[in-house]
Amino acid sequence: MKTWKKLFSLFCATVMMCSLLAGCGNSPDTPADDASSEDGGTDWPTKSINMIVPMGAGGDTDFNARTYAKYLEDVLGETVVVTNITGNGGALGSEEVKNASPDGYTCLFYHTCLNINQATGIADYGSEAFETVAVVGKSSGEAVVVRADAPYGTMEELIAYSQANPQTVKIAANTGATSHWASVVLNVEEDAQLNIVNASSSAERVANLLGGQLDVIINPIGTVQDYVTSGDFKYLAVTTSERLDYLPDVPTCLEQGVNLSYDLMYYVMFPKGTDPAICQKFAQAFKEISEMPEYAEEIKTAYNQTPYFLDTEESIAYIQEENEKMMAYADYFK
Repeated sequence: MKTWKKLFSLFCATVMMCSLLAGCGNSPDTPADDASSEDGGTDWPTKSINMIVPMGAGGDTDFNARTYAKYLEDVLGETVVVTNITGNGGALGSEEVKNASPDGYTCLFYHTCLNINQATGIADYGSEAFETVAVVGKSSGEAVVVRADAPYGTMEELIAYSQANPQTVKIAANTGATSHWASVVLNVEEDAQLNIVNASSSAERVANLLGGQLDVIINPIGTVQDYVTSGDFKYLAVTTSERLDYLPDVPTCLEQGVNLSYDLMYYVMFPKGTDPAICQKFAQAFKEISEMPEYAEEIKTAYNQTPYFLDTEESIAYIQEENEKMMAYADYFK
């Protein structure tokens, strides 16, 4: 009998100990980060998301952001509000996101100019200051454009003319943007003697080229095509890495022996420290939209774009490569 009582007491003590240990496993003092991280990604979003665009309303970047935002609401079940914060070549908008809470409710919709902002010195940070979600689009391209009566019809002729007439050919540059970087590259790489002058917006550059205040502009094709069609402007080259399907007769700068090439890609990023599960879910939402036929039709009609998407790993690698290319010229902006 005594032996049985001892065994029963030992059994009860063991049960109590197991219960205590189980209770400790659910204690808030024990790590449960993995589970909460997964829950955060799964439950997110539970309120509207603020998508900050560092460019003005009505342009190609704004269009791409708003088009995605419209579809994101259906995919994620919450409103995505697009907010335009312009100034300082786009750095004001990106800084707003960089300093925001990493809770998944403020994101950046920007493009290659994030790298150029850093290279030109108007921002002291680049993509490393954010959590990259994905590259979600590719612009229809930019072109080197002059008036139809310009005495040069190729990039080689433009460079030769500028060398024969130093600092008389005025090329427009939006400080910290692609036109700024490209203008400097032409002077550095090709020994062009272009007079780089500030002209902030695409619309301003077009107006000043028409009025004769500028001689060369580097603009999104959608902003100049009508003037080429009307006979006011002509293309010297596209700045893309390859010829464009819808402008098959316009050569790239590279094809003309000019070392200038970039593709304007649209980036989506969160503040540093945002839950990776949230980043992954957001990336998946963009991927889903990029495969929708109605989305493809919308961007084709508006800007001659075709869907383009890189996952998070591919995006990080691509953006880093672009950053190295842009930063190679950083000393020339000092």
